[in-house]
Amino acid sequence: MNSELIVGIIATVIVLVLALLVLFGLGDFLISGYNTASAEKKARYNLPRLRVVTSLSVIAITASVWVCMLLKTSEIVIVAVTLAWVVIMFILDKFYVKK
Repeated sequence: MNSELIVGIIATVIVLVLALLVLFGLGDFLISGYNTASAEKKARYNLPRLRVVTSLSVIAITASVWVCMLLKTSEIVIVAVTLAWVVIMFILDKFYVKK
């Protein structure tokens, strides 16, 4: 096994553990923007839905990067796929997560 693959596996495990922490409510402090929002702004969001969207987005982006890496695609494809997931997360945030 080469060193790039080992680093990739370790990074993936760490990211997936963090995604699961967020999903199960133990990592709300990891949700960017929510952790520093005032109580008034936090009240605008459905926290369980925010956890699901955040966790699934992180998992989807990680899986997409792995697929692109295993298929030996260019970095441009990885960036494009990641941006697509960011757009999907943005749409879910606007229409699914907000109360």
